[in-house]
Amino acid sequence: MTSEGAYPFGVGRHGAVLVFDADDRLTAWNEAAEALADAGRLLVQGALPEALAPLFRGLPPGHTVTDWPLSGGGFVRRTAGEGAVDGGPAAGGDLSGRLFAAASHDLRQPLAALSLLLGALEGRLDGATGGGKSATVRSGALNDPAARDLLNAMGNAVQSLRGMVDGHFDLVRLEAGLVQPDIGTPAVNGILTRIALDAAPRFDGRGLRFSVLPCSVRVATDASLLERILQGFVASTLRHTERGRVVLGCRRQGADLRIELWSTGRGLLPDQLLALRQEFQRPDGSGDPSVIDLGLRLACGLARRLGHRLEVDSAPGHGTMLAVLVPQAADGADESPPAVEPGPGDAGPAPGADVSRARVLVIEDDPMVLEALGALLGQWGCAVVAADSVDAALERLGPDPQPPDLVISDLRLKGAMNGIVAIRQIGKALDATLPGLILTGDTDPMRLREARLSGYPLLHKPVAPMALRGAVARLLGRERLKS
Repeated sequence: MTSEGAYPFGVGRHGAVLVFDADDRLTAWNEAAEALADAGRLLVQGALPEALAPLFRGLPPGHTVTDWPLSGGGFVRRTAGEGAVDGGPAAGGDLSGRLFAAASHDLRQPLAALSLLLGALEGRLDGATGGGKSATVRSGALNDPAARDLLNAMGNAVQSLRGMVDGHFDLVRLEAGLVQPDIGTPAVNGILTRIALDAAPRFDGRGLRFSVLPCSVRVATDASLLERILQGFVASTLRHTERGRVVLGCRRQGADLRIELWSTGRGLLPDQLLALRQEFQRPDGSGDPSVIDLGLRLACGLARRLGHRLEVDSAPGHGTMLAVLVPQAADGADESPPAVEPGPGDAGPAPGADVSRARVLVIEDDPMVLEALGALLGQWGCAVVAADSVDAALERLGPDPQPPDLVISDLRLKGAMNGIVAIRQIGKALDATLPGLILTGDTDPMRLREARLSGYPLLHKPVAPMALRGAVARLLGRERLKS
């Protein structure tokens, strides 16, 4: 059996490499590991280190086995000996991609917990009841306008930190050659919808009006990477726009589709605009990194990788337009968005949308995030059943359970389990088709594509509380319409 994370470096000079997660479960290995004695029987996803000990008993004299701890938990086990080189390509390829993804995922977990806890605290400041109706709060601390300002500032800081984590990890993966486009023909509307759900609360927190115009055109691109380009636009716009309005929309230009982000604000001076255009036109990404911020650096690199063109226009005192030109799909097909999907301009129900009395099952193996999700959903009036695995969830639902109204699951769970399988297994055990929502701090493109193809809505950690509330309200609303 070959791991999904196996990478094509031979038995020769790089030695065997095995990757274990924070639970000491095997998650990936290279081809050199497959050449070890008894590897065909022992190399199994989720295997424990002690079960793999026989692999290393027949190593030639002078070969060593070394464990390298990972900062987010887990470790890498490597063999080395004559002809083996520590580092080099063995540290690259798909394995390095997995290590970057794992580190990024682990950094997002405390950020996700902090964002959710801030949402719960905001509910206390609002004096919100479970039904979303405001109640008068007479506590001096809760009525303090300065406390509200501090809370908003903390939320903005969390979102800014999230953007930096996303951007730095994606940029490292890009520059290391670990980003491999998967070109398809996605409908732009789905990409715009995800951008709207993610960005609307962030713009609202800055007092900016944010609109997204629907577009049903299909394009030839990698949907995940195009979404990251637009997220880079959003991050840059948030950084440079103090007031006014931001609009995301599309227009046809010959065989291409222009996806444009317009913002009001101070705009760029002529020399700044010229320098930015020159950066956009560089074929190799060389140049002065201080000319553009992290979001646009990432957008430039991804656009070059996809062969898309970036454009910018700006007028001092009036605002800035950022655009990416993407080829339209060969068949030129337009497709109306599915009736069950919200339009991208609809970033979600109003903050007061009623999600109370809903019975929500949460599956999350990080204790901090699990506790924070429970606190936030409880603040909204939901009855929460919290568990760190499918088995624990079934146990806590009881011997003759009523199906929950909604299942929210982390994408990456313990061992080989993931959130998609978890939701389906819960539904099968309860003989019910359950609405589900996937949360993830993962940036691995393969995992993200799998999640999007599952049919379950996907939100990225750290998720803005109002984006989560909007997604929960939509899913609950659909189920209530069916019944």
